[in-house]
Amino acid sequence: MTDSITRPWTLSFRDPADGSPRTLPAQVPGNVLGDLFRAGLIPDPYWGSNSVALRPYEFVDWEYRTTFAAPALQPRERLQVVFEGIDTVADVFINGTCIGHAENMVIAHRFDIDTALLKADDNELVVKIRSSANAARDYRVPPASVATCDYNTEGLFLRRPMHTYGWDIAPRLVGAGLWRPAYIEVVKPERWTDLYLTTTHATPMSSRLLLRWNFASDRPTLMGYEGRLTMECRGHKFERRFPIYFTSGGFSFELPKAHLWHPLGSGAQNLYNVQIELIHDGQVVDTRTWRTGVRTIELHRTEILDAERKGEFVFIVNGRKIFIKGSNWVPSNAIHGEAPERIRQNLELFVDLGCNMVRCWGGSVYEDDAFYDFCDEHGLLVWQDFMFACEVPPQDEAFLARVRQEAEAVVCRLRNHPSLAIWSGDNECDEIFFYPPFRRHPPSTNRETREVLPQVVFRFDPNRDYLPSSPYLSDAVHRLQDRTRAPEQHLWGFRDSWKDRFYKENQAVFASEMGYHGMTNVESIRRFIPEEELNDRHGPAWVCHASQPFGVLNGPYSYRNTLMENQSRNFWGYLAEDLEEFMKCSQIAQAEAMKYFVELFRARKWDKTGLIWWNVIDCWPQFSDAVVDYYYVRKLAYYYI
Repeated sequence: MTDSITRPWTLSFRDPADGSPRTLPAQVPGNVLGDLFRAGLIPDPYWGSNSVALRPYEFVDWEYRTTFAAPALQPRERLQVVFEGIDTVADVFINGTCIGHAENMVIAHRFDIDTALLKADDNELVVKIRSSANAARDYRVPPASVATCDYNTEGLFLRRPMHTYGWDIAPRLVGAGLWRPAYIEVVKPERWTDLYLTTTHATPMSSRLLLRWNFASDRPTLMGYEGRLTMECRGHKFERRFPIYFTSGGFSFELPKAHLWHPLGSGAQNLYNVQIELIHDGQVVDTRTWRTGVRTIELHRTEILDAERKGEFVFIVNGRKIFIKGSNWVPSNAIHGEAPERIRQNLELFVDLGCNMVRCWGGSVYEDDAFYDFCDEHGLLVWQDFMFACEVPPQDEAFLARVRQEAEAVVCRLRNHPSLAIWSGDNECDEIFFYPPFRRHPPSTNRETREVLPQVVFRFDPNRDYLPSSPYLSDAVHRLQDRTRAPEQHLWGFRDSWKDRFYKENQAVFASEMGYHGMTNVESIRRFIPEEELNDRHGPAWVCHASQPFGVLNGPYSYRNTLMENQSRNFWGYLAEDLEEFMKCSQIAQAEAMKYFVELFRARKWDKTGLIWWNVIDCWPQFSDAVVDYYYVRKLAYYYI
């Protein structure tokens, strides 16, 4: 049983300008940047170059505070406080006593509450969050741990989204906060702790499933326990009682004439309501419910394209090859915890575009359960990266232990979703091993993706495929020093013109990134670029929304506006100076490019097995390759696709 914390929260900190103490109302779930803006203490981070001016807040420590009434407990029950998301390094206090420590933004944290600490009412809950920028200074970063850009280095040891330090699709906004729900939970002495239900064989006539369980009990013996599994879909009901002899166990069972789950465009998304009851001496002591789909998903792939450039990378669902028509998922909002309604709105665009797969890119967070529920309901296969992007992460034992803890939590939370098609170790980390000084080492040197993550997937989700990286560059590919020999590739190449032979002649069997810039609609630009800077395409505001941090006009991401101009110039033979004309020229060039990319893969179907293009929608107002801007204004390419 959960008890929401409904009393108001406050946020306290010292003003970075003068050190004076401040306290203001806090929104939970939320982000300190949202609270500061609502209180009028900072300008809109998305307007002009305002995000650059917020750097002093990166070095501030924060204190969230509220009170709660402790729920009444039955004998043998205990209490926990649960935070589904804390950004990031934090200590939690109840009535002045520290009860727990957190240092991972992307997983939930549970802390036991000693009832001796509690009062009848008005128990004080305090969360002290340390500056992420300062917390990162505690670590010595060795030369072999690198991020793509120097200003991402502080993200190497902290488990929080890399994009928050600045990325080519997101601003640098290093905030903090209780960004997902927080609540008090009553923990029963007898309860399911781990439930895994997976399909091992699926046909319309007969399917086979596997159930594995763990449960907790404080009884002196395990006599008198049994379980009951019920599954129901469209009038088809299955029930099975099973004996329990120990706190863990499982069994396989036949599900005759099952209603199968299919990806969008391949059949219906039939979902079974699953209920599993834990029974002791005839009394139900715990019940868990969820929805699942009966289906099998496999990835058939080869390590390398052979000398004739032949290889395999194809998804098989319910025994049939599926041609993948997907797009990449980036954060729904650059400031996590703010505007959660955008998640569903953004997913609806994927369905409207006819996508059958969404690739969750590894520079962000693992989305909440509602995201995967939507994908289950609408037939969107999920390619799930673990949260590493364009980096060689630390390889020391302490960090690997944190990664293992994170992966176990994420895999166990998401594995029962039928839409989840594949785990991928990271985004573009193998590629770093093709550049000095890492070129002398094979990609398998990365212990996160070659040891820790595959072990976790094998232990906790053994019926789902794991890909070490995207693109996965095997040691065999590395020995040739030829990334084009990988079956799955990210096709960025010569980006000034989609007519370049790089695209036409590519031999990739599957592309999981491929995109082209398109100018944001002018009515949207006016919502984030000041009037006096509208026509200065290389001025501070435009470069800031490119997205280049720190106000540096010639930084590593400032190229994006120049790239957008070059793409338009190469298509039309001239560069439009008028803003409206440039917008139209740029969007037509993007639309024609995206049309060509999609047709290139579909025309060679089964020689090429799918395209996950980049990307549907922006996470903040910017100039990018998305086909929908942050304000949900569609570019021309959206309609072409």
